[in-house]
Amino acid sequence: MRYGKKIGWTFLLSLLSLNVAYAETKHGSCEKMYFSSFQPAPNKYLQTFNEFSFETSANIVPASIVVNISFGEVGMHFDHNDLSVTTHRNGHTLVRGRLDRALEHGFARINITGHSKPGCEKTEGYLVRIY
Repeated sequence: MRYGKKIGWTFLLSLLSLNVAYAETKHGSCEKMYFSSFQPAPNKYLQTFNEFSFETSANIVPASIVVNISFGEVGMHFDHNDLSVTTHRNGHTLVRGRLDRALEHGFARINITGHSKPGCEKTEGYLVRIY
């Protein structure tokens, strides 16, 4: 009879561990998010830099999008109120931003952050070269 109880407990514990693993996969993980179609393109050489755009995956919440641009000592911050956001039929979002003044002669670092749900964040960044 002892042997039967061990098998029963082992079976029960294995079912519980499978249920916990399923719950973590279904509710605790983040879906893949992405940014694409960057304008200007990464490592692009530009004469001046005064506007940017990119697309996001459908699962990124548009109000969570933040763009930070570093240009030497100058830093610029854009949140969803400063950006033009257009959602396409497929759910993807086109984001556009315009700088107050054109940047010239140097490197600009563009960092983009967005969230799909609380605790799920995607950050991506790239450089443009301005000569």
